[in-house]
Amino acid sequence: MTDWNQYRGDQRNSGRQPDLEGPERIETDWSAELSGAVSCSPVVDRDTVYVGTDRGQLYAFDRRRGHRRWVFDAATTIASEPVATRDGVYAAASDGTVSALDPATGDRQWQYSATEPLESPLAVADGALFVGDADGLTALETETGEQRWTYETEGPIAGSPAIADDRDRRLVFVGTETESIHALDLETGEEAWTAPTDGTIVGGPTVDDDRVYIADDAGTLLALDADSGQSWFAYEIRGAFTSSVTVLGETAFVGADDEYCHVIETTFGTRKLSGLLFSKKGVPLDGDVRGNPVVAGDVLFVGDSSGTFYGIRTDDADFLWHFTPERPVVTTPALADGRLYVGCEDGRLACLAWARDE
Repeated sequence: MTDWNQYRGDQRNSGRQPDLEGPERIETDWSAELSGAVSCSPVVDRDTVYVGTDRGQLYAFDRRRGHRRWVFDAATTIASEPVATRDGVYAAASDGTVSALDPATGDRQWQYSATEPLESPLAVADGALFVGDADGLTALETETGEQRWTYETEGPIAGSPAIADDRDRRLVFVGTETESIHALDLETGEEAWTAPTDGTIVGGPTVDDDRVYIADDAGTLLALDADSGQSWFAYEIRGAFTSSVTVLGETAFVGADDEYCHVIETTFGTRKLSGLLFSKKGVPLDGDVRGNPVVAGDVLFVGDSSGTFYGIRTDDADFLWHFTPERPVVTTPALADGRLYVGCEDGRLACLAWARDE
């Protein structure tokens, strides 16, 4: 069973596991020491969790006990979140090298050289691996590494591509550092539409139903029509957004550098929470949001720069619990089977499990 096999869990960058029951509280289950600092968020496929370091190692661990299965050594830093499937594990290094690995052994199956630098998370859909670099977005065949198509942009790709692959819509959405978002045909790479943004997209677009949500470092959140690129609404703050957008029904959650997890209703793009005199912009934290908010069932998980990790009820956006791990979390959690997998500040991978009442 595929659980959280790419950036923010799936090809839409949804950041959600709606069928997974959220916890009343969490506790540390196990942790594993790495050879260097964690350089990307972990991903999970079936019984294995994968994470990369700034020293060029991609680790594969047993997700339940934390036993190391194998280590792949790249020439340079594992620059972005890998992708894991039944047939291959795909990792990108900062020198532009993309490697396809055997999931059982970590042996290299094929290699592709992209344009430096390569920092955009990889994405997979429809038998293609999507690689963003300084020149644009390239779709590679997952089995062979051969190019399917390439789309050139005026600036480097910013964040992960998001993919809508269903009967009515087969598009790839990708942002650039030159403040734009592009919608491309999934099969051919032809441009369907492009739209400007106020700043560089943080994390990457999020696809939900017929909309694409993007938050940028200029403090603007846009909801765009997925088919046309026309704007549904714009939500603005004083400051910068620091995470991708997580959408749950009529509510959007997004982190910012003002020490809030903002809570926005998605009909008109206004603040959702009521206050005594004025509407509240969101949930106040103890520091700037680190990583991206993710949702299991009815619980939102978000960490901040103080080292605290929060569980927030999604129905009323109120605190359920907070947890301060021994080592502060620095990455977006990977969600799977009643556990969170996170990279820690001291170069460890930690498994945080749903706590059981004694």
